[in-house]
Amino acid sequence: MKKFNLTANWGLKIASLLFAALLWFLVTNINDPVDSVRFSNISVQLRNANSITDENKVYEILDDTDLLSTVTVYAPRSIVDSLNRDNIVAVADLEETKSVDGAYEVQIQLSTNKYSNQIQSIAGSSDKVLLNIENRASKTIALSAATTGSLTDGYIIGDVVTDQNQIRITGAESVVGSVATASVNVEVTGYTTNIGTNAEIHLYDADGEEIPKDNLKLSSTSVGVNVTILATKRVPVVYQVTGVAADGYASTGEVEANPESVLLAGRQSVLNKIEEITVSDASLDITGLTGNLEATIDLSGYLPSNVSFGDEDFNGIATVVAHIEATLENELDIPFGQVELTNVPEGYEAEIVADDEEETKSFSIKIKGLEATVRGTRPSEVTGTIDVSGLLGSDEEGADLSGDYSANVILSLPGGVTTNDSAEVTVRLTKEE
Repeated sequence: MKKFNLTANWGLKIASLLFAALLWFLVTNINDPVDSVRFSNISVQLRNANSITDENKVYEILDDTDLLSTVTVYAPRSIVDSLNRDNIVAVADLEETKSVDGAYEVQIQLSTNKYSNQIQSIAGSSDKVLLNIENRASKTIALSAATTGSLTDGYIIGDVVTDQNQIRITGAESVVGSVATASVNVEVTGYTTNIGTNAEIHLYDADGEEIPKDNLKLSSTSVGVNVTILATKRVPVVYQVTGVAADGYASTGEVEANPESVLLAGRQSVLNKIEEITVSDASLDITGLTGNLEATIDLSGYLPSNVSFGDEDFNGIATVVAHIEATLENELDIPFGQVELTNVPEGYEAEIVADDEEETKSFSIKIKGLEATVRGTRPSEVTGTIDVSGLLGSDEEGADLSGDYSANVILSLPGGVTTNDSAEVTVRLTKEE
């Protein structure tokens, strides 16, 4: 019997083995060839972020580098056909972050959670996540409130009040330092009643540009806001000038005022009861003046309760000028015919008779007033009355009442003039025949 030698013909045996492997490879690739599949928008998982945050720092992902636009997998077709995007694992370990030329980056590790030992290769559109790392900073900033839109005609915005007046923001030092203001906005278009709502807080830099809050932490992201809506009404302002000017001077009655009317704001039921604002102020006393009075008055003191000015540009200050001019005296001769005799006893005739021999049928009075008014006053504008019954005594009934009686004329003067004179005339009663 021939003995088998395992170590004989080494070269032939190795060649046979290589041929068999090659044959297996060829058969395999013919039946299950290597193929590729591409997946889009694969998110990169960030691990060990505390390695940054524990050092009182914050990080920001730059240029959306934590999202891979594509990941391509190479594997046998049977494997490729069984994979989906959920099987792709992209990880960036922030503990391995490196600083490169002043920037920060961390490598992305790609793998699959299925058939990982049968994947020939896997590659992404990017191999690193870019970071901005800064010191963490915080600050407290005042919170303001504003409104946008237009109210219904006849209404204005009153108080705008928030539930809190400040917020605290935390984030990257450069971003926190750029925040200049924080505010909320409430849309008021078409409203006629008070508004209570919850509004989002917005942050702005010194130029009024809004700052994204994505990488900032706010103590509150929204706040309650109450907006008071007030009705409005425009009413005249009446300025009451008091006192008497110096001797020889008088008020012309002309009062120049700014404003002559004001816009009021308040509840509609309150405004409905207000027709005017009456200003009676000590500064409007012209007593003893020989020239125009000029006064400045704060109208806010004359507003009814729960009423305010409706014009935000008006500060409540009014200016008033009361005109004063010199007066003039002039003597007028008033014809007897302009005096009416009333209550003449029945059976008698009454007439005014002259006391002088020339029988002048008029009496004289001096009128006083502003020059223009006095010069323009004509005797025909002055009238008078005498109550004849008031001249008679308590004579016995049937007694003869004929005779001359002294009487004072009750004068009626045109507006703007006065007189200190008393007009005394003689009234003659004659019994009818």
